Amino acid sequence: MKVSRDFTAMHPLLIQCVQTIQRKVIDPYNAPFRLFETGRTSDRHHELVSKGKTTDLISMHLFDLEATPPLYCTAVDYVYFDGKWSWNLRNSTISSWYQLFGNMVLDVCPELRWKGLNRTNINYNHFSLKEEFIIENIDKYPCAV
Repeated sequence: MKVSRDFTAMHPLLIQCVQTIQRKVIDPYNAPFRLFETGRTSDRHHELVSKGKTTDLISMHLFDLEATPPLYCTAVDYVYFDGKWSWNLRNSTISSWYQLFGNMVLDVCPELRWKGLNRTNINYNHFSLKEEFIIENIDKYPCAV
């Protein structure tokens, strides 16, 4: 199954963050990162679990827009891209870029949580909306939390 970069499954507040990241981090600094994954169907998630690509049984990437209220994807993954995708944190240049990129993203989008803050976590590329931010805006954007 294909990786999704579909904005329609994303929470509207997350879409605003993705646009801000592109406009204020990636474009002006020529940061070598690209949006890798947005929403994830339950079938794709089960496939990733079965292949050992994730151990999370519940993912913030999951969405179900048919549900009432809708379940939006509230997480995105950005991956280092210099002609090819790389998660190689043993490369000091790539590892430094992940650290710099994560901190820059948090500066422009404080409503996001970054799993890369924990240097032992393999999710250097994972950003998600803070639950409290979703709840603060629940009247404007009704959704499952």
